[in-house]
Amino acid sequence: MTQEIISMPIGNIKPYGKNPRINDASVEYVANSIREFGFRQPIVVDKDMVIIAGHTRWKASKELGLKEVPVIIADDLTEEQVKAYRLADNKAGESSLWDYDQLDMELAEIMDIDMADFGFIDDDVIEIDEDGKAEEGGGCSHLTDMFIVPPFSVLDTRQGYWQERKRLWKEKGVCTSDGREEKLTFGDGLGMSAQTSIFDPVLCEVIYRWFCPEHGKVLDPFAGGLPRGAVAYAKGLDYLGIDLSKEQVESNRELIKNIEGRGKVEWVNDDSAHIGKYADDESFDLIFSCPPYFDLEKYSDDPKDLSNMDYEHFVKAYCTILHKTAAKLKNNRFAVIVLSDVRDKNGGYHLLCDLTRKTMVDEGFCVYNELILLNTGTAHLRAKKNFIYRKNVRTHQEVMVFYKGDPKMIQSEFGILQAEDDVLNQDGSDE
Repeated sequence: MTQEIISMPIGNIKPYGKNPRINDASVEYVANSIREFGFRQPIVVDKDMVIIAGHTRWKASKELGLKEVPVIIADDLTEEQVKAYRLADNKAGESSLWDYDQLDMELAEIMDIDMADFGFIDDDVIEIDEDGKAEEGGGCSHLTDMFIVPPFSVLDTRQGYWQERKRLWKEKGVCTSDGREEKLTFGDGLGMSAQTSIFDPVLCEVIYRWFCPEHGKVLDPFAGGLPRGAVAYAKGLDYLGIDLSKEQVESNRELIKNIEGRGKVEWVNDDSAHIGKYADDESFDLIFSCPPYFDLEKYSDDPKDLSNMDYEHFVKAYCTILHKTAAKLKNNRFAVIVLSDVRDKNGGYHLLCDLTRKTMVDEGFCVYNELILLNTGTAHLRAKKNFIYRKNVRTHQEVMVFYKGDPKMIQSEFGILQAEDDVLNQDGSDE
């Protein structure tokens, strides 16, 4: 049944005194919509001019100072129907979901209208204070509270919130290059400074928070230095790392004694091709590792060291280790590999990330997330020299997230993230 839309003085309309819908937070957005597009949806009232549907529009109209508003009088409804309609109208919106990929495309095509006026706030825009820290109440504050860093496809280590957490991890003794020779060959292929690389502890924390179940077991076939094991230990996870360097393993074992933790951590000195000696099939909750970037860093003179091989033998050995490691993961679990393509002697790229994706897919995993890790560094100092040969300075690494099992099981297996005790805010470490 079509009913007439009439114009009515706003003073004649009465709000429903027992309205169960809390709508004050939306009034500003609705007012902006009316201001921009006009009043396109009438308020529905009953025979006594009490609002059935449109309380937010009524409040927005008062904010705008409108004298008259469009109204439909639903005087053909019974009192029970009015109550039911009022609830049904509000409930219907709760069942709607966004197709966020489609939403992003639609928003991208709107150039001249500020959609933030209607609640479409870009949480990726973060205000940074003069000390490089994320300002209180910034666009991502609620996301950092829940997820440590915003769960976007770009992880930006340059942001204030990231650098602050990294500082706190350093205070805990997690960031150290002990056990690694100073100034390993590092820089030519990736375009970063020539220094010993230290894995970012905040990235460890993020990966464990997002992709490992509580009290889970972590397997790392390319363990390297302290951070991945130490952060797992601090967060109450069990960690097994395998590394070819005896000096590195001994150093890690000694350093971990100075770090407080709730989990169990073990480093094994061996070739990861022998991983079956230390890990049973389907016994771990997360694979998390950072393999050698081919010959970018030279770790030793050991012929079994992947960084000491030619590319053909590197590929064979690397894929063998991935194959054996994949079997150790339980079903419905994640594997996370941090890696970067590196340049060959002719300047083109060895496609290590493509190699990794293909190998993991062949092992029955799906590529679930592809994240970009933006690094701090000295890119601006190297840009002129690199671009003589039209080489763009690489300022990122890839964080490849794979899933083994049925993705429909993720919610039941991992649940919804809840607030947890922050190991960086204990014992006054952040004071």
